[in-house]
Amino acid sequence: MNRTARISLSVAAVSAAALVPLGAYAVGGGSGSASCSSQQNAVTAAQSTVSHDQAVLAAAEKKKAKKHKAKAKKQKAVAKATKRLLRDEARLNVVQAALIACQKAQPAPTVTATVTASSAPSSYTPPALSWKSGTALLKETMPDGSPIAPLGYWDGVPIAGTGFGSAWTADPAHPGYYYGLTDRGPNVTAPDGSDKLEPLDGFQDSIGYFHVVGGTLQLVKTIGLTLPNGEPLGGLENTEADAGETILNQYGQTLPHSATGLDTEGIAVMPDGTFWISDEYGPFIVHFDASGKEIERFDPYITTSLSAADDTTFGDKEYPLPAELKRRKPNKGMEGLTVTPDGKYLVGIMQSPLDKNAGTGGGSGTKAASGAIVRIVKIDISDLANLKPSDISEYLYALHTNGAGNPEGQAVSEITALDDTHFVVDERDGNFESAKADKNLWKVDLTNATDVGPSATGYDATSGLNVGGQSIEDIAGTLDGPAAVAALEAKGIKVGAESLFLNYAGLVQQIDPTGAYFEHDKVEGVSIDPADPNIVYLSNDSDFGITDLPAGDDPTADKRAKGTDAYKKLPAAGVQDFGEVMEVDLSKVPAQFK
Repeated sequence: MNRTARISLSVAAVSAAALVPLGAYAVGGGSGSASCSSQQNAVTAAQSTVSHDQAVLAAAEKKKAKKHKAKAKKQKAVAKATKRLLRDEARLNVVQAALIACQKAQPAPTVTATVTASSAPSSYTPPALSWKSGTALLKETMPDGSPIAPLGYWDGVPIAGTGFGSAWTADPAHPGYYYGLTDRGPNVTAPDGSDKLEPLDGFQDSIGYFHVVGGTLQLVKTIGLTLPNGEPLGGLENTEADAGETILNQYGQTLPHSATGLDTEGIAVMPDGTFWISDEYGPFIVHFDASGKEIERFDPYITTSLSAADDTTFGDKEYPLPAELKRRKPNKGMEGLTVTPDGKYLVGIMQSPLDKNAGTGGGSGTKAASGAIVRIVKIDISDLANLKPSDISEYLYALHTNGAGNPEGQAVSEITALDDTHFVVDERDGNFESAKADKNLWKVDLTNATDVGPSATGYDATSGLNVGGQSIEDIAGTLDGPAAVAALEAKGIKVGAESLFLNYAGLVQQIDPTGAYFEHDKVEGVSIDPADPNIVYLSNDSDFGITDLPAGDDPTADKRAKGTDAYKKLPAAGVQDFGEVMEVDLSKVPAQFK
């Protein structure tokens, strides 16, 4: 695709998005619409200029030219218009960043126990829910119904601001309010197929706080996550938990490792308003106060608990996680996190099997992508000051791989507690619904499952439980799920009992056989309404509307990677991927899907 064609794509992609009002989008604070009026005016003016540039470019591209001289003139006009558009988009990003910085400095809205309705203006009436086979789609908006603004633009492609779907959980103190979570931020696989590229400098991991009103999810506030010293957490490689990745900016420059690196994926909200969040890098499990500042964390790279006197980087305390969890495949760490209803247990689940976790007998383990056995980590957090190895348990979950070697690429995206021993697990492939996706919620019962954690007989501090010198991964190998379960049971290890909770991919395909209904490839958040266990919410990770760059993609003349080549489009719907939540009423779902 030539440069002109790429810009044409960007014009089509952002013709509407470029006009989104940005003033209400708050990062880590309130909307600040009044006190940030000058920044808002600058953004509005810059948006108007970009819209004009897009129209000029579109007109230049449409102009017919048959003769050589006319073609040369057209090419010159297109090049000039393209240069102007890119220049003014860069200016828009600068003033937009200034607006967001101003908004961050504003006081965050206060949510108290008396909150019963949205802060939306009374003149705004949100759309009602539209139900189909027991499901309804909810759109993320600002309280006044306007779209959530993009975080920025990359060669005209908006980097969507609706990226809060990596996890989704209810606010236990306020019915109708939910917390969403970003991951480490906008990133794509670079053209070499291995490096990662982050086009947006300075992204901060964040929690979004939403109010469900009719058919909308109204963004009340965002909470930026930081280290104890206030340094923002984001997507840089973590200095302690090197995942073996090279992360680049859009100019191909290598970004440094940092203690701030955290790839946030799972969230559990405590009654006191604090948050526990799991990540894929370490994996770490980090405790944050209500303002987003780190308090303490679980860390698989330490063997004994640490206090602030030992280590001041990561809060007042650090607690050890089982060391074998370090053998996760990069970016396939602790994908899901939940807290049991009594608040006693924190429960996380790994995205995939451990990677090449060989036992003490010299086995080879197996590659994470080829295995079927995933670890669930259960932690008694009732007395962290006196944490003991026996307070941490590990249990096993079997993926529904539908063949040896996991041919569909099944993996886990979330875990949600029903009680102390029963959980709902989100297991999915990576397909869009239009490609006949295989995505399900499974109920797992750990009542009779074997604890393979630090208290188990035969537990090895490096590779976890061993039986006859074989690790869990040695025993399960690349066997299909049922065969792996049988192999483990032959060694005296029982996997959690599983049953279907909801076949949501089949459900949405039945609603729309084209796959355009809730089409997203990465459904990563699951929450059950505390007031009604029949109501389930599913959120998607939109990847901020961008996707991996094509292999061998040629950079621009200034050596930048091209955002137009990273545009993530939903195949059936034909639009850029965006944040969306599907509400499901299990009492109304056809029986064949549950």
